[in-house]
Amino acid sequence: MNEQIEYFVEKMEATILSDIVTENEQDLYEIATDLISHNDGKMFADICQAYELVKHHLIA
Repeated sequence: MNEQIEYFVEKMEATILSDIVTENEQDLYEIATDLISHNDGKMFADICQAYELVKHHLIA
């Protein structure tokens, strides 16, 4: 896993934890979509891989 994917994993996990505290109802898919919309196309694959990693951690 490269540093960029790790960054996005940490960003998604931090957003999820923040949403729990603030009772925001944004789901993981919305978080990933927001990250994609705010980053250039080069980051798409890294964001998608981070999404899958976080999703796996949430299910496990």
